[in-house]
Amino acid sequence: MKNKTEAVQTLPMLPCACSNLRRTTRMVTKLYNRELRETGLELTQFTLLMALSRTGETTQGKLGKLLALDSTSLTRMLRVLIDHGWIRERAGEDRRQRLLSLTRAGREKLERSLPNWEKAQRRLREKLGDALWAQMTSVVAGMTRACVVA
Repeated sequence: MKNKTEAVQTLPMLPCACSNLRRTTRMVTKLYNRELRETGLELTQFTLLMALSRTGETTQGKLGKLLALDSTSLTRMLRVLIDHGWIRERAGEDRRQRLLSLTRAGREKLERSLPNWEKAQRRLREKLGDALWAQMTSVVAGMTRACVVA
């Protein structure tokens, strides 16, 4: 019987780039979620808090574009964070526009969760090594640029 690491190492590359990437992101997400578990956040929630921390107040549309999320998925994900009081939502200049920002509680939640996220980052970086980490960063950025639809 093979252990998990051996089983994963023997996974075949699929003929579809998207399928391989989705499998990889599911596995990476599990790693991050394991580290974040004790904070009460999932990686998707942490990502939204981190994005709003970096952008400041922004529209839901701009946040969705930044994270490449459709409006329906983003709305569902935001609802949980708004209900917890971590994100503030207010009307924009026109009725359809929603402006989002971190609340003080949201900023504190993000700050308390950062050490767990950093642990996941370190763990993945150590497993990859510095050269592969740099290569991965470059390849992912290139793939993202290649997939942008004008």
